[in-house]
Amino acid sequence: MAFRILLYFALLAVGWVLSNKGFIHEKLIAKISSIQTIFLFLLIFVMGIRLGMNEQVVSSIGQIGFKSVVFTLLTAGFSVVFVFLVRKKFITDENITGGN
Repeated sequence: MAFRILLYFALLAVGWVLSNKGFIHEKLIAKISSIQTIFLFLLIFVMGIRLGMNEQVVSSIGQIGFKSVVFTLLTAGFSVVFVFLVRKKFITDENITGGN
């Protein structure tokens, strides 16, 4: 596990050095966003396949979905309440929406 993390950081450092020294062509840099998007979709697809092959995950998908919805609603709700309270307490500029 530690080896994989170190390998990841080493590859990250190599990419940074190559980019800083100008070894990466500008055409590739212009296309990097598209390349990242493609690999992100590929990663999500592979993760979906691995989850779909796991019988334990498939059998408890309803329970996982319910917990996910509850977690999402609580996180969003408490975030809104927290931001409202912090803005009410600390922001006094009347030109800002929500200020005192």
